Amino acid sequence: MKEYKYDAFISYRHSELDKYVAENLHKILENYELPKNIKNQLNIEGKSIKRVFRDQEELPLASNLEDPIIDALNNSKYLIVICSLRLKDSLWCKKEIETFIKIRGKKNIFCVLIDGEPRDSFPEEVLYEEKEITKNGKTKKEKVLVEPLAADVRGANKKEVLKKLKKEKLRLVAGMFNLNYDDLKQRHKQRKQKRILFTTVSIAVFCLLFALYTGVMLLKINNQQRILKKHQALSLAKDSENYLNIDDRYDAIKSSYQALTKFNGVKMPYTPEAEYALSESLGIYDSGTSYKAINEIETKGISYYIKTSSNNKYAAVYDGSEQITLFKTKTLDIIKIFNVNGNLTNENSISFIGNDILSYVNEKGNISLVNVKDGKQIKEIKKEKYSYSSIKGDSKGDYLVYTDTDKLYIYSIKNNKTIGNIEKDEKFLKSIYYSENNDYVFVATSENDLDLNKEDHLTIHVIETKTANEINEVTLDAGYISGIITKNDNAYLLLNNSIGTDYNMLVVSYDFISGETNWSKSFENHWGKFITKSYPDGTNDLAIVNYDTINILDMDNGDVVESFNTSSEIINIYSYLNNEIYLVFSNDGSVNFINMKYKNNVEYIGKFKLNIEKYSFVTKAENGFLLIPRNENRVILYDAKSNKKYKKVNIEKEELKDNSVSSSKYESLVKEYKIKNKDLINRIFYDTDKKILFVNYTNNDIAIYDTKEKKLLKLLNNVGTIKYYFGKDKYNRIYIGDISDSYILDESFNKVGHIACLFKLKNDKVIIHNNDEYYEIKIYTLEDILKEAKEYLK
Repeated sequence: MKEYKYDAFISYRHSELDKYVAENLHKILENYELPKNIKNQLNIEGKSIKRVFRDQEELPLASNLEDPIIDALNNSKYLIVICSLRLKDSLWCKKEIETFIKIRGKKNIFCVLIDGEPRDSFPEEVLYEEKEITKNGKTKKEKVLVEPLAADVRGANKKEVLKKLKKEKLRLVAGMFNLNYDDLKQRHKQRKQKRILFTTVSIAVFCLLFALYTGVMLLKINNQQRILKKHQALSLAKDSENYLNIDDRYDAIKSSYQALTKFNGVKMPYTPEAEYALSESLGIYDSGTSYKAINEIETKGISYYIKTSSNNKYAAVYDGSEQITLFKTKTLDIIKIFNVNGNLTNENSISFIGNDILSYVNEKGNISLVNVKDGKQIKEIKKEKYSYSSIKGDSKGDYLVYTDTDKLYIYSIKNNKTIGNIEKDEKFLKSIYYSENNDYVFVATSENDLDLNKEDHLTIHVIETKTANEINEVTLDAGYISGIITKNDNAYLLLNNSIGTDYNMLVVSYDFISGETNWSKSFENHWGKFITKSYPDGTNDLAIVNYDTINILDMDNGDVVESFNTSSEIINIYSYLNNEIYLVFSNDGSVNFINMKYKNNVEYIGKFKLNIEKYSFVTKAENGFLLIPRNENRVILYDAKSNKKYKKVNIEKEELKDNSVSSSKYESLVKEYKIKNKDLINRIFYDTDKKILFVNYTNNDIAIYDTKEKKLLKLLNNVGTIKYYFGKDKYNRIYIGDISDSYILDESFNKVGHIACLFKLKNDKVIIHNNDEYYEIKIYTLEDILKEAKEYLK
């Protein structure tokens, strides 16, 4: 019998979830031990599974696999394939599977399903096999669906996936050692019961000893209770800051509110750190100068994508638990949650129709139309046959177009009936597009050919919406369509093509009334993601996005006018109405402004405060933007919302009073006050009465001294550049800062508040400036912010 170097070879797509499962499965298998009696039965000594092969990084794709991979496949007894919706996009995984089948056949291949349905996620090579079928006396080869040995570890999040993976490992191990799965599972159950018994006895002994120890320590614990409570309050304040840093405003407010009231039923002592954290998380002094996290919705599973109504007032998010959550984008109030049970296969299976209706493929495979205001079903469109569908409503709310494999239907909302249908020999693709005025529909068909090395051809069909009559079609050398926009009678198509390892992007201008192609432009080694246009009258900009590049084309001839790059992968691009500006969002949270008037590209730092490490999706909300953090079960609303209690006032512009000390006097003050780090001094200034001396350092710290006693009162770290003393309020709190950031200090000089763009104190109110306009707001006490937090948390 052949000795294998590896017990198993793990093949997987190098995306985040796939890699996470592969890494954990690797550890689980190499640390696995068979029950002792089974090891004796199989004559196994030492570890049950000695080695598992998993490549650490994607290797460059060549015509043949690299020698180390071929060697690993040759020396692996089994192949384990991590199956996801992304697997079929990996030509590298496809070659690994094909190579292993040539070496060892299909019987030694196991599948681990992590998301999607088996028919969508399992590789074609193991899902089907060719068999000779005899019909009417004729024998021919046909692909027959087979059921490979598989472990299903699908879950709503990573934690649930890992939990299932630990349970399902026995299914893989049983296959690797030719054991009965149920028998192996029973043996493990018996071993677990023995361990539980041993642990129970150990815990009982420990509890007895601990009870004795507790009695001795009880007095000391009571004495330390006050200190522990303070530490708990400080910890909650720090948690609040951490939550705010990952744009989780609700938990930030909740944590800091508990730090100032009660936590788990225990009254917390007051700390200035908690007051500052609550003031910041509430944003009570926010002037609305930047977009930041305002609120969020939690979904049951990982959030995948969002669709919005034409006016952006309503949105629907689809998540990994196969649910659609319908909500208002301004308040994030949830209207209704719908279960679809796997029938919503992609983002083209859900669409708003105008502003008032949400349509989606329901759990029966039919199409539900629901009222967005209450989530109640208006109509259920029953399909002729059960199959995966794509649907698209128009922006005015008049029509719904949907496809059923080889048939397309146009449904009139006003007349409550199907206008007509179009049937083709080819398969309709998923994406459906409308012309700018909704008078025409564009939909593509192609031959259902999965050969990666064969040229693809798409036919774009132009259909009049109100009659369901096809008026034109054009066939193009492309396999994928990423977007269509129109201007007058011209359609601008963003297409992609892939043959083997070669791919390119194709942009086509097509007169969809006459059927004539105006121009086409190809970009080698590019993959088009988004297409949009500038909106001002008289401009002809066409913006094409591929990964981290924006190419601006002339709509008249396809010539590249300008090219711009971003810091990471682009997740959406928007055009500003009545302006030649594009707003570009990247997955690392950066936002770029492209101004075609001045031909520049600027990352607007500070305008958008997006703190998540990676985002997967962005779309417009009524007053801001909705973003999905990658592999998280939440949708975050970012808005430039200011405090509603701001009142606009007319203030004469004036110079701030400068109480700074001349640099020539620094040396004497350093000696007088024994100021440390004199080489780092940035600025020294007094309060109005010269009772307090402030020393601001270049490392953003500030030292506060008593001028009478000449002693250090407080050192505040990382507060930025502090230039001015603004004064005291009626609560004897001090205001210091500069024109962009200022701080409120209590009588002990602890930070208890932060104000952006503070201009001055006036009549116990603060005046802030924003875009050359001035606003006043009352000064908030601790009782005020606690009341605001209580209202928010409701």
